[in-house]
Amino acid sequence: MKGVEVVIISGRTSQQGAGLEVGKTSEEYFKSASYVELSERDAKALGVKDGQPVEVTTPHGSVVVTGRVSEGLDSGVVFFPYGPWANQVFGATTAGTGMPAFKGIRATVKPADGKGVKTLAELVDSLRRWG
Repeated sequence: MKGVEVVIISGRTSQQGAGLEVGKTSEEYFKSASYVELSERDAKALGVKDGQPVEVTTPHGSVVVTGRVSEGLDSGVVFFPYGPWANQVFGATTAGTGMPAFKGIRATVKPADGKGVKTLAELVDSLRRWG
């Protein structure tokens, strides 16, 4: 499947803050940062249900995360919490501001086709092998 074209909006969530208090290697943090929220319309177009893995791809990289269906999002927009999973699809260029762009990033979302969401340890390990 080709996927749907979206724009990523990112930010910090209260669940993420609670997960950080427990620790970045905790299950709480994993659940609070390794997902994207997508509109009901986009989920239906992809044929994915709430809780199924999806692959998010930008020119900077791709990552598999859990797809969460949200009634509050318009079609073509996804929310991706800040964190190690989101960092896989954000660029490093800062355009002189010292901070990369975390909003308005164009991406494609598609079903993960049997791929699972990596834990933080697996994600870090894959980066070690890449570099």
